[in-house]
Amino acid sequence: MNKWICKQTVQITLITLMLSAVFAWQTQAQEELLGDVRDGSRSSSVHVIDLYDAEESLIRPGDQPIMPFSTKETCAKCHDYAKISSGWHFNAADPNIDSGRPGHPWILVDYLTATQLPLSHRRWEGTFNPEEVSLTPWYFVQEFGRHLPGGGVGENDSTDVADVFVRWMISGKLDINCLSCHDAESSHDQAEYARNTRNQNFRWAASATAGFATVRGSAKSMPDNYDIYLGVAPDDARSIPPSVSYDQSRFNPQGKVFTDVAHKIPNERCYFCHSTKTSSSGKWHTDEDVHLAAGLSCVDCHQNSLDHSIIRGYEGESDLLDNLIFETSTCKGCHLGDESTSQPSHGRFGAPRPKHIGLPIVHFENLACTACHSGPYPDKRTKLVKTSMAHALGAQGILKLDEVLPYIMSPVFVKGESGKIEPHNLIFPSYWAKMEGDSIKPIHPKEIQPIVLSLIAADSTTDSTNYALINSGKWPDFTTELLTQALDSLSSLDSTGAIPVFISGGKLYQLTKSGQLISQKHEAAKPYSWAIAHDVRPPAQALGANGCSDCHTLNSPIFFGKVGIQTPLGFADKSSVSMSKFNKLGRVFPGLFAFTFFFRPWLKILMFISCLVIMVVLLIYLFKGVDRILKTLASQEW
Repeated sequence: MNKWICKQTVQITLITLMLSAVFAWQTQAQEELLGDVRDGSRSSSVHVIDLYDAEESLIRPGDQPIMPFSTKETCAKCHDYAKISSGWHFNAADPNIDSGRPGHPWILVDYLTATQLPLSHRRWEGTFNPEEVSLTPWYFVQEFGRHLPGGGVGENDSTDVADVFVRWMISGKLDINCLSCHDAESSHDQAEYARNTRNQNFRWAASATAGFATVRGSAKSMPDNYDIYLGVAPDDARSIPPSVSYDQSRFNPQGKVFTDVAHKIPNERCYFCHSTKTSSSGKWHTDEDVHLAAGLSCVDCHQNSLDHSIIRGYEGESDLLDNLIFETSTCKGCHLGDESTSQPSHGRFGAPRPKHIGLPIVHFENLACTACHSGPYPDKRTKLVKTSMAHALGAQGILKLDEVLPYIMSPVFVKGESGKIEPHNLIFPSYWAKMEGDSIKPIHPKEIQPIVLSLIAADSTTDSTNYALINSGKWPDFTTELLTQALDSLSSLDSTGAIPVFISGGKLYQLTKSGQLISQKHEAAKPYSWAIAHDVRPPAQALGANGCSDCHTLNSPIFFGKVGIQTPLGFADKSSVSMSKFNKLGRVFPGLFAFTFFFRPWLKILMFISCLVIMVVLLIYLFKGVDRILKTLASQEW
């Protein structure tokens, strides 16, 4: 009896273990989708796939679909959309994500009110959360959707204000647009993405970029009671509802579509959001980044795993992310390697090991690699630069003049969080705000526009000048009288007791109780800067390639360059700020050290003469010593 019980127990245990193993295998199989598990082949996967709309309905040739295909529903059949959405490009608004080193902010720009306000959801010091200036997710996507990859804020309608809820219903959410990065087709048009987000066609934006789909119409022109499922056009014949049509020739006999999706993202996809142009210089004046010229691609260094936590490539980033090779994705890691490991950890993609012959070690302790090798070559004054995120580069219908807001200066040599000097882009914020104690709350430019317009219109002396500047995208000319009247008008409209202020050029302007305009320094007026690493220049074009005089002179840009103060206030002090203010070395030590280089040639001559004198003296004494030895030997009896 006991043997039978033992036998049954063993059988039950084995069956239980087998069932547990099968259950575990099935669970793992469910978690790992087809496209998330690679078999080791380096060939590209061919994506001949079904298209699904947001309702998970199949789209077939000959259909007249009301809804466009959804990247979320289409790609999620083979890829873990939830895991991907946790990546760096999509998680900015997640409070649980470490913000990392300060980076390029979104910049709210308004020509009329002279506003250039840095914004970020990432809690970077010197930026404001978009919702602090009334940019809820809906308005944020409308403003900056042109260069958003979707997901994150674009899918978050839960915290938005009630009066735009119906607009979310019409426009749809801005899902992650996988094609923004992974579409390798030459017909991919990211400018259409920008145009459609501007027209509130959020759910149609991804389709508009694809080479096999065409989007017409505008959700922005639809009334609040428009029914997207009925698709009935409003009475206004000029308003065209959003719709999508597909190239029927792209569907195969099974109703599937070939999409040229690349695992290794083409550089052109990165460029749409990450281009920088130095003002007053054409494409033919700018050399390509030395890494790209050598055949590398952006994603060779900026790698990521399935979670899309892309490596930004600065030292110390490994503390923020897990399970990725960070050490070889920094300048030092790739070119110098880790000496503590027994295996070679440098020289990826043929990276040369620099020797830096004769360069004192103090340079590596106080300078980042980018200080000498990256960004625009420094001059006596900083240059204005334009970036995709700030100036909507690549979008349609933008002002292409060089001096267009926002005004970003580069390179500014700043002592970064690592304690090393590195090149930065820098912007002086300019905006209207309300001050309560030391707390500053920005005001959205639309609240200020009527006041400024009325004051400009009333001032016949500046009317035409200001309107011309506004249309060109430059600063308007704010006089003392205009600023005083604008602040006074804001004060009369505010019943909370907050003090209206204008922040620009590194200063805060406000009215005293007697109505006098005064200015003062304030933390909220400090310039915001972020590190730059591209374009990388080759050794022959690096600082120091011409010798010590590149940096150690009394007018060297890295220590004594001039950073122009940007402000629309014609009466304000627009004198330049010395670079020493940002690299925190002061002017005395670098100046004294540079001054010594005037005497270094003399010192070298003096040292050479001194060495000759010492050698002569040594030779004289050597000969005397030899003579003494010979005389001593000669006097001895053998």
